[in-house]
Amino acid sequence: MPAEAILGGYTRPTLIEIMASHCVECRAMQPDLDAVAEANRDMVDFVVIDAGHDRDVVSAFGVMGTPTLIAVNDGAEVARFTGRRSRVELEELFAAVAAGSTNSVFKVSKSDRIVWSFAGVLLAGVGLLSGPAWVLVAVGVGLVGFANLSRRRSGSGPSL
Repeated sequence: MPAEAILGGYTRPTLIEIMASHCVECRAMQPDLDAVAEANRDMVDFVVIDAGHDRDVVSAFGVMGTPTLIAVNDGAEVARFTGRRSRVELEELFAAVAAGSTNSVFKVSKSDRIVWSFAGVLLAGVGLLSGPAWVLVAVGVGLVGFANLSRRRSGSGPSL
């Protein structure tokens, strides 16, 4: 079944979580996600799809990793977020989905940006110490730049 056919059934603002029972990040985020979903149940429908049991649905959505949150308005996907989110980020996401304005939400989580920045600095450092290997330096600096540019709330950051 194509994703459009699945999404067509969601006429209210909806947040779909694609999770896996073996996913550490999914289990860590679940208590906050459940609490925020309950607090917003009058404004946003919350649907949980287990990647281990609903493989056809996961494949139709093209999900590559868990947890993935898919925001739906009027039966169409309006945003997609992959990776663990903090409680504050989840509250912002539910409010944005309810308002129909997901462009105001971070596309990349804070923890991902920190990891990417650290990896970029480390890669650039290794590049400087080993030669210098300018390709490694350039990739490291690019990674730090990407992590910091994706901080924008304009929605122009990467949709992961």
